[in-house]
Amino acid sequence: MFFFLCKSTGWAQEKTQVKILNADRILFDQNITDADRLIGNVQLQYKKAVMYCDSAWRFKSGDFEAYSNVRVVQGDSLKLFSDRLYLDNSQKMALLRDNIRLTDKDRLLITEILDYDLETKVANYYNGGTITSSENDNRLTSEQGYYESESEFFSFRDKVVLTNPEYEVRSDTLRYNARSETAFFFGPTTIVSDNTHIDCTRGWYNTQSEVCQFTNHARILSSTTYLEGDSIYFEGKRGYGEVFRNVAIRDTTSNYLITGEYGWHDDSRDESLVTQRAEMVQFFDTDSLFLHADTLLASPDSSGDRRIRAFQRVKFYKNDLQGVADSLSYAEADSTLRLFGSPILWSKENQISGDKMDILMFNGRIQRLDIHRGAMIISEAAPGFYNQIKGRDLTGYFTDNQLRKIHVRGNGQTVYYPADDASENDQVMGVNRADCSNVFIYINGSQIERIALIEKPSGALHPTFKATQSDKILDGFFWETKNRPTNRFDIFTWSERQTAAE
Repeated sequence: MFFFLCKSTGWAQEKTQVKILNADRILFDQNITDADRLIGNVQLQYKKAVMYCDSAWRFKSGDFEAYSNVRVVQGDSLKLFSDRLYLDNSQKMALLRDNIRLTDKDRLLITEILDYDLETKVANYYNGGTITSSENDNRLTSEQGYYESESEFFSFRDKVVLTNPEYEVRSDTLRYNARSETAFFFGPTTIVSDNTHIDCTRGWYNTQSEVCQFTNHARILSSTTYLEGDSIYFEGKRGYGEVFRNVAIRDTTSNYLITGEYGWHDDSRDESLVTQRAEMVQFFDTDSLFLHADTLLASPDSSGDRRIRAFQRVKFYKNDLQGVADSLSYAEADSTLRLFGSPILWSKENQISGDKMDILMFNGRIQRLDIHRGAMIISEAAPGFYNQIKGRDLTGYFTDNQLRKIHVRGNGQTVYYPADDASENDQVMGVNRADCSNVFIYINGSQIERIALIEKPSGALHPTFKATQSDKILDGFFWETKNRPTNRFDIFTWSERQTAAE
């Protein structure tokens, strides 16, 4: 090997941490510049980093400027390539420019401006870059970024886009762990795949397992369900997600919204559960039903139609319908609301109770009410006087959400105060008490217009002052007012319910 030195400069190699391992020629011409010229198969070394190039300048400061076929190798897998390189000896920085490629294992970074710290092994780029991975088909672009080769962490800022054949991630600020294939977000972020759209401002996403967690008001839209909350944990492949605080779950094929403080959704079973101040809002054309329970569960029935179930302390409000129950089920297939556990229903002036109820609805309007066992309907005819209808089973028929006709089947009993007997000061003059196995009652507002007694009727009209307590009050009578919601927010307040047994 041939070395040619024109002038001794006093720059002994042992005084600098950057060593010249090789150069075909070393020239110095004071008329050109106050620096050494290294030409041909140049090799420089700083600790375990080795730099190669066709030619370089060595300056008095100990800095180097390299040109043509520049290559930096550090460790077993990290390599950097560029057209030009400036080696800052004092800062231990390699400043690469033009046609830059950084390779590490299966990863390739392409950019035009890159600064590489030889001590920390961190590479920074500033003017746009693209990173690809042959192993997982990930492709990431951003305006700025840096790579920590020791930890295999990438960090990116401005117009960050991570693409894969199965998804795309767009973010303002992102860190990516190449070992775990996990992306961490620190700004507005969107993740889109074939069946899922995710929006968040902070969180992490494992691109291999598709498991992720997001905070700061996250939203996930899957094939059938919209999830929203302060924090979301989601398993993309399984389609399972948990939502924490300010939860909102909406079925995109149905017109309802479920909210609460904790919830989960399982896409594979098409099930959603919400608890902790849980509320369901069923939207109709002209009105909405607001329902609260300790727990709300939405799932498909055997035919695939949606079914909503509410458990414990059920309470709901609609402008023309209110109710409480121990549990409830709503089936979309037949638009039937089923109430269990001694439910109480209020429709206008009427209080309706029984062991369980079925309410058939169409577009938010009640069509029919079926009460199974222990049926009773009460309305206040005048202060302290109550119309009452009681029987084993009962069917009520509605027109424009007004109870118009009642059919009592089995052990029918009625107490009603004829409207004509009430004076202007609401002093009731008489009470009509009748019993019959089957009874038809026709109602106008809160007033009973007509009663048809079928099969061996018995009854009598008594003056009020002669009527006994049993003439005026049927067994099991109770008048509940404290739990009747008067607006949508009352569904969250609860008092111990009065029942017929009490």
